[in-house]
Amino acid sequence: MVFQPLLILEIVIVFSFIVTSVYMFKPKGNETVHLIFFWLGVALSCLVTFISATSLPASSEFVNQIIFAWCGLLPAAIGIIIRMATGKTNTIANVLVMLSTVYGAACYFIFQ
Repeated sequence: MVFQPLLILEIVIVFSFIVTSVYMFKPKGNETVHLIFFWLGVALSCLVTFISATSLPASSEFVNQIIFAWCGLLPAAIGIIIRMATGKTNTIANVLVMLSTVYGAACYFIFQ
């Protein structure tokens, strides 16, 4: 079995996501640490969604799958809105960002 470069990148992103998720929920008194890991989680979810959506061929038979893959950004967007509205660490926002990353990775592995 030969690993494709996008698969290797996806595996590295998922590993980074796991580490980020651990530190996003690790209780510390420093709000800056939570903010940094929240935005890192958002960046990883955007990256994994971009990879899963653009790795599909741009033909009419894959349009539904491409749209389905891009919909993975919706939970992250809702999480950002919740985080900005509360102005502090919010578990629901963190879970939504995590869900967005898992959704993007699942789309990549299912559609490939």
